[in-house]
Amino acid sequence: MYNKILVYEFREVFQIFKRLKKVIGKAIILGVSIIGFSFVSNQVVNASVETDFIQQMKAPIVKVSKQNHLYPSVMMAQAIVESDFGRSELSVQANNYFGIKGTYDGQSVTMSTGEYNSKGKHYMTAAQFKKYPSVLASIRDNAYVLRHGTLTDPDYYSGTWTNNALSSTDAAMALSSTYATDMAYGNKLNAVIIKYDLNKLDSSASASDINSKIEASLKKQLGSSNKAEQVQSEQEAESRITQNNQPLPKNIFGQNKRSDNPNQANEVQINNILMEKVTQQ
Repeated sequence: MYNKILVYEFREVFQIFKRLKKVIGKAIILGVSIIGFSFVSNQVVNASVETDFIQQMKAPIVKVSKQNHLYPSVMMAQAIVESDFGRSELSVQANNYFGIKGTYDGQSVTMSTGEYNSKGKHYMTAAQFKKYPSVLASIRDNAYVLRHGTLTDPDYYSGTWTNNALSSTDAAMALSSTYATDMAYGNKLNAVIIKYDLNKLDSSASASDINSKIEASLKKQLGSSNKAEQVQSEQEAESRITQNNQPLPKNIFGQNKRSDNPNQANEVQINNILMEKVTQQ
């Protein structure tokens, strides 16, 4: 009788365990589903934000870039990196999409920002940033800065101009040592350009931009060619000097010069070539 009671209780416990197992299993599946759905939803939302930002900024950036002979892909990449697709505090509060410091029409905001020292060490500091009345004003001002440089050097950002940079890659890299203290800045811009296929924004380059690229390329090639020609010309000149076959005038040597070496009384050295001394008849 006692054994039957134990068996019965064991069966009850086993049934309860099976029911708990099913409940726990369903809970785990439900939890994983919720997490997976949240992850996918988050990815979709991020993709939507990124796509929407590029679409909204595309027209004004392409227009302003072309007007100033800059690469639209580079400017778009800058806007993405500097504003985090328009989600940064600076872009939301001040319409500043390019992290430009200073004041704009007397307007500015002070915010914390990350910088790098000469040794590449990152540190945080407070800085004054321009506050713009609109997104378009921010885009135009960024183009103005790139085209006009600094007060002391108007060509400071000339490496980004389409007539100097043969590709958007070169233009982006030119910003590493100028626009930002982060030496990896150019690589970050190029990574963004590749990831979002921003080079397609440059496909409608104007004829003047294309001609400028060709001219820049030719200047680079001609510079190397001219250097080679100069070296060749110098070598030919030296050859003409050392291999002068013209007859020497009879009075080219003074008759009063005497050699300290009696064995070389009738010899003279010209261009490292020992020649017999010419005596006047």
